[in-house]
Amino acid sequence: MSRTVRSAMTLGAACATLGLVALGVQERKVKQSEVPPAALTALQKLAGGAALTEFAEEIEHGHKYFEGSWKGPDGNVDGLVTETGDVVELEESVPADKVPAGVRAAAEKESGKDAKSAWERKTLYLYEVHFKKDGKGREMIFLADGRRFHEDEGNGKEGDKDDDKDDDDKDED
Repeated sequence: MSRTVRSAMTLGAACATLGLVALGVQERKVKQSEVPPAALTALQKLAGGAALTEFAEEIEHGHKYFEGSWKGPDGNVDGLVTETGDVVELEESVPADKVPAGVRAAAEKESGKDAKSAWERKTLYLYEVHFKKDGKGREMIFLADGRRFHEDEGNGKEGDKDDDKDDDDKDED
């Protein structure tokens, strides 16, 4: 490999790392023994008997998470959990033929027809609560770490699904 190519690759990796740090994401590899017991139990349950191959500690948005990796039927799988073992997300490598056609078409439009693509399916665990406040039905969605989740309402802007709508027709007593 030429020195120029190696330098470019090193620079690219450094920029990617700095980008994650700028976004407030810090990640470091850890040993299994450094993963809290509740987090390790949750990762083992997610892996369903597959051997966990590596671990990482991530700090994002001021919250600490633990990630475990294992081999799935289509490639690598990563599970992300809180220190107390609450599942945050699951990320699985998938072949292109298992990606919905609309998603592939949108990606191709953005990246170009001949671009090489690697696909992952991300399952984000969200929790929705329904309640009444000031006589109005409300609902809110949270991530496993307690942060509020804001949905995109199809208008290209992030917004709270529950802030501006009166959900009285969905009220449960």
